[in-house]
Amino acid sequence: MPCLARTAAALLTFAFIVTAHAQARPLPVNPPKLAPKISSVTQNANAAALAAQLVGAGVTISNARFVGNANAAGTFVGGVASIGMDTGVVLSTGKAEDARGPNEASDWSEIMGTPGDGQLDALVAPEVTFDAAILEFDVTPLAATIGIRFVFASEEYQEFVGSPFNDVIAIFVNGVNCANYSGRPVSVNSINADVNSALFINNESGARNTEFDGLTVPLECVAAVTPGVPNRVKIAIADTADEIYDAAVFLATGGVRSPGTGAVTGSNVIKAIEYYHAAFNHYFVTANPQEIELLNAGAFAGWTRTGKAFNVFTLGTPGTLDVHRFFSGPLVSTLISTHFYTSNANEAAGLSVNPKWVFEAKVFGIMPAVPACPTGMIALLRLYNGSMGGVPNHRFLVDVADLNFMVAAGWIQEGDYGMAGCVPL
Repeated sequence: MPCLARTAAALLTFAFIVTAHAQARPLPVNPPKLAPKISSVTQNANAAALAAQLVGAGVTISNARFVGNANAAGTFVGGVASIGMDTGVVLSTGKAEDARGPNEASDWSEIMGTPGDGQLDALVAPEVTFDAAILEFDVTPLAATIGIRFVFASEEYQEFVGSPFNDVIAIFVNGVNCANYSGRPVSVNSINADVNSALFINNESGARNTEFDGLTVPLECVAAVTPGVPNRVKIAIADTADEIYDAAVFLATGGVRSPGTGAVTGSNVIKAIEYYHAAFNHYFVTANPQEIELLNAGAFAGWTRTGKAFNVFTLGTPGTLDVHRFFSGPLVSTLISTHFYTSNANEAAGLSVNPKWVFEAKVFGIMPAVPACPTGMIALLRLYNGSMGGVPNHRFLVDVADLNFMVAAGWIQEGDYGMAGCVPL
């Protein structure tokens, strides 16, 4: 951590905040199921049996483990018309058998009473996950990639697209999520009628023979692996922000194979976490995993997480601006150090030759400021503290209520169109 290692008082002159945490929703009442259209969904939490069904060409699978409510896992047959796969495995945040059609409700919900998953929490921060269903196993592949064929479905469609109720699925291969499309982790907010719409099927009418109001077309995650040795796979799905409105992932029989089809499906979205130092009344934000680990462990006295987080782009993502991070020298303040982040290339060039500031690194990317951010993006609203306390500090907000609160406290809105740029929902 370049400058926090120099001083525990290192501060950030700007930070980002996501929308307010999700508000509680009432528990829906499920109607009775009519005769199912998917010919059969059978509850089965036997991890070895589930994993064996996924074995395809070029792989062997071993050391399987299931984590979750026993009713959340099962197998299906007769699913071609509904989900584009004839047979396979289903993992659900509710009961696996409820994945069958017809679509009886827009809010089908079962509270399973199981926890979420820490790796999924990291994808949806600052929200947390509930009712996780997880299937893990080792894959020994013949080639340097594997492919895993799946469909994601959720009852959150369409009412809660763009909200914190962003149900999520991930397929971690050796710790790296490959369930990404257009560079974004697969979730309600990243594949829907407005974002990546070619991958989305709206089932609110019930035309598809499944309970879920929306689902993806069959997708394939492709991951880099080491051939000839075991590689750990973790397939996880969970509700986000509350335990209601079920979601599921369908996995095709024989759908784990090696090699995978096409390029590795990586992500160009990372999470930035905000911290606050009450004694200094300053904020710090970072997307660097090592810095996050140190800060979370209390390595720098006084810094605590605010509970706010937001998505940014990895460096080099097409169409984005690199954000440069600078650290203040004694000419800015001899009492409190600070950081300055900018995506303006000319401003960065000027700071690079300014003796008050030391360039540290390019840290993440954001889209340029525009009058209205594209669908699937949200504006970062820039605020400046007017050098309160003699040291400059900036924050970037996406919630108008937070913006109004900061303005009332004396902060000044800045930036083209009142923002720094656009970031992913």
